[in-house]
Amino acid sequence: MAVEKMAFSIRETAEAIGLHPNTVYELISSGKLPAIHLGRKILVSKIELQKWLNLQSNQPPTMPTGTVS
Repeated sequence: MAVEKMAFSIRETAEAIGLHPNTVYELISSGKLPAIHLGRKILVSKIELQKWLNLQSNQPPTMPTGTVS
């Protein structure tokens, strides 16, 4: 049984939304994109990424499939 990722690295986030990793890092550094700092690792929550994308397109937030609220 495969475990669904709940958070993405900067590189994975960039690939998922079609941006350069440097752009994702800048969004995180400026506080525009919420991220989790665990030691040297920076992760972006799948739910927070979806919320951020919805805000960018002025759409109401939706829960990603496969999550429990």
